[in-house]
Amino acid sequence: MNSLSLNHLTATAGNIRKSKKAGSTSKLGGSPKLGAVGERLAEKFLITKGYSILARNYYIRGGEIDIVATKGDIIVFVEVKTRRQNRFGEAFEAVDERKKSRLLKAAYTWLAKNGYKPWRCDLIAIDLNASGNSKATATICHYKNIFLR
Repeated sequence: MNSLSLNHLTATAGNIRKSKKAGSTSKLGGSPKLGAVGERLAEKFLITKGYSILARNYYIRGGEIDIVATKGDIIVFVEVKTRRQNRFGEAFEAVDERKKSRLLKAAYTWLAKNGYKPWRCDLIAIDLNASGNSKATATICHYKNIFLR
């Protein structure tokens, strides 16, 4: 695929507190927790769009992939960026050259171990907007093929 496309969805994320790990606090204060919430939402989003999840948090020395999925014959390496506010910039702006290099290194390693197929790298950007009650809304933007090769 050589074109960049975008899927956009606004969803209710009111059940995010139910899936917290044992021993964690009730607030989603830290980045690791916020990232984990975003990755779960992204995974659910991908499944509703017909993707199959192959791996989560694939880590190698010097690189990581949040989600490895497949849709049809294409392997999709997904970077998930979750924000509560955009005062530090938009989520897609956080994928700089260093992050791109780490993601591609992990993708090449995954492909070498699991077989080469057509592939692409996507970004799922999630904006969590907390309301005054226990519910939060999530705006999910899916940017396909973010690194045109």
